[in-house]
Amino acid sequence: MKEFLKMTGAVLAGLFLWGIVLVFFMFMFFAMMLSSVGKSDSKDSEVVEDGSVLRINLSDAIEDRSSTDFSSIYNSFSFDNVQKLGLNEISRSVYNAIDDDKIVGLYVNCSDYNIADVATADALRHLIVEFKKRSGKPVYAFSNSFNNLDYYVATACDSVYMRTFGDFSLSGLCSQSMFYKGALDKFGIEAQVLRHGKFKAAVEPYLQDKMSEANRLQITTYLNDIWNVVAEAITESRGIDRAAIDKRVNALDMYCNDELCINEHFVDGVILESDFDKKLSANMGSENDENKPKYITVAKYFKSLPATEASSEKIAVIYAGGEIVSESNGEQCITSTDLVADIEKAKNDDDVKAVVLRVNSPGGSAVEAEIIYQELLKLKAEKPLVVSMGGYAASGGYYISSCANKIFAEPNTITGSIGVFGLILCPQKLLNNTLGINVETVKTHDMSDLMSVMEAKSTSQLALMQRGVEYIYDVFLQHVADGRNMTVAQVDSIAQGRVWTGTSALNIGLVDQLGDLEDAILYAAQLAKLDSDYKVKEFPEEEDDSFMQIFSQLTGEAAKAVMGEEVYAQRQFVKAFKQRNGVQALAIKTKIQ
Repeated sequence: MKEFLKMTGAVLAGLFLWGIVLVFFMFMFFAMMLSSVGKSDSKDSEVVEDGSVLRINLSDAIEDRSSTDFSSIYNSFSFDNVQKLGLNEISRSVYNAIDDDKIVGLYVNCSDYNIADVATADALRHLIVEFKKRSGKPVYAFSNSFNNLDYYVATACDSVYMRTFGDFSLSGLCSQSMFYKGALDKFGIEAQVLRHGKFKAAVEPYLQDKMSEANRLQITTYLNDIWNVVAEAITESRGIDRAAIDKRVNALDMYCNDELCINEHFVDGVILESDFDKKLSANMGSENDENKPKYITVAKYFKSLPATEASSEKIAVIYAGGEIVSESNGEQCITSTDLVADIEKAKNDDDVKAVVLRVNSPGGSAVEAEIIYQELLKLKAEKPLVVSMGGYAASGGYYISSCANKIFAEPNTITGSIGVFGLILCPQKLLNNTLGINVETVKTHDMSDLMSVMEAKSTSQLALMQRGVEYIYDVFLQHVADGRNMTVAQVDSIAQGRVWTGTSALNIGLVDQLGDLEDAILYAAQLAKLDSDYKVKEFPEEEDDSFMQIFSQLTGEAAKAVMGEEVYAQRQFVKAFKQRNGVQALAIKTKIQ
């Protein structure tokens, strides 16, 4: 009887588990069907009314390229596929709206600003300026509160309004770094580092408990560079003296002081959002049945745009975003396998006359970067190659950019960081002293345990590994020297792992011109001697909304929803360390606020 009950229980448990799996797959199937229907009908369902106002929401997670996020399927079973806005969609929408008679103006909602990097703010601001200059249509900005970068974007608009009791917190920029040495010491984990570049700060958190003077210098320099761009833009757009800006920022006396914000011309008015809507309606002649402006979001407006006409001549835009790693980790990343496949497609497509590589990467594996670099050289031998830098094109990100015919960067792109390092975390003390585990090694030769992480490396082993770091650094310098028409000594003087903004990189010869992706595409067309009727073809090519596409996202945002934030973060932390074996060309990616 006992065995029978065991068998019955096992069968019921198995059926229960299979039932869960079946229900899950049914949800996936229905999600696929609904998203496919939505995709096929979207072009026809969006109609732009006369008197519409194009609305850009800075609360959206804006990336280089638009994408569809199915993670809501897993956390709410809503079957909604959330469209993540891309600069590519925003750019095409804004440029199309310039000559669209149905669009009477542009509205930028800066509330809950959610832009990942300063260079994206540069790109958005540039689009607003171009819209104003070319269309002559009014542009308004509104926010519940203003900080630094959202206000920087807002000042490109004709008029800037803030909500009543909003916070005006123009406080200047800061960057914070965490140092782990104290925690590693407590756990008995020893960090051994090999590097070339006194500014190569990516390893500092593991070696010391405070910031080095060299790192403090480079961070101070690029923060001041970024602030100069922001402050000069405010001066130009708002007519406020630079000294007055810095005085107010230092005192932060405009915080909770609506009258001062208006009197000093930082904003044009403090107003309830409902009253702002009425003002915008009156000034733009746009009003719907609810007495509000006829807002249309970028996502909806983009769906209304006609498909680009087919052309036999194309410019390929290859997106290279994320850390450079040896294998895909479920996050946005660059692998040589995937990127080289796109490079090959662009190179072998006779219709593709030039290529723009859009780089948004802090770098990563030096080996992977070298593979990508060599394939780009082959591409460049056959077709013009132009690089457009996004938020980051540093270390390995600069490595793969250096061979281009021309490099474009945003004023506040973080680039350079020409340097390499190797990081070894040895848990020997943790194993011996805390866990009581002793590791014994038997080997045939002195260097047989070189790749083992169980014991600290000897002086001779570290010297051997340092030789490898020096070799890769020399190769890095030579690549940059070849691509930038400089001597190795000239490159070394601005390298050493130092980070530069796009503006500074232009002055020292690491980039050729300040501009956005559109500027890079136009220049690539000039190099290829194309007329204006060429078509832009993006890589990686978008997949259909198939079951496999949805299922594959279990390794990304959907996996986070299923596993939970903490478990997913721990999983990604472990994977990141496993993938950072070997020599790295990686820069610290910090949030500037």
